[in-house]
Amino acid sequence: MRYFFFTLHRTPKRDTVSDEFAQEILKKHTEYFKRLGKEGRCLVAGPFANQKGELGAGCYIFSAETEEQAKNMASEDPLVAEGLYEFKIYEWIKVVPEEKS
Repeated sequence: MRYFFFTLHRTPKRDTVSDEFAQEILKKHTEYFKRLGKEGRCLVAGPFANQKGELGAGCYIFSAETEEQAKNMASEDPLVAEGLYEFKIYEWIKVVPEEKS
């Protein structure tokens, strides 16, 4: 299994939609990540306290067999699918906690 760290970044399109629409998509985004967490495919996810910083709005770590699989999961995030946010991906090496044998 491989691990991928993502940062989530607001796109210019986000400024063109209503806050009500954005909140509706944010709710779907949260539900999507909770489901991935229950399935064991998302290890951690959440927003940064300062969402306007250079790291973006938030981050998450996916567990996947391939980078393509991880990118596909990230692309299915409703915020990304709607074009309101985009992601940056970095392969990550998990040290702690250790894998159980």
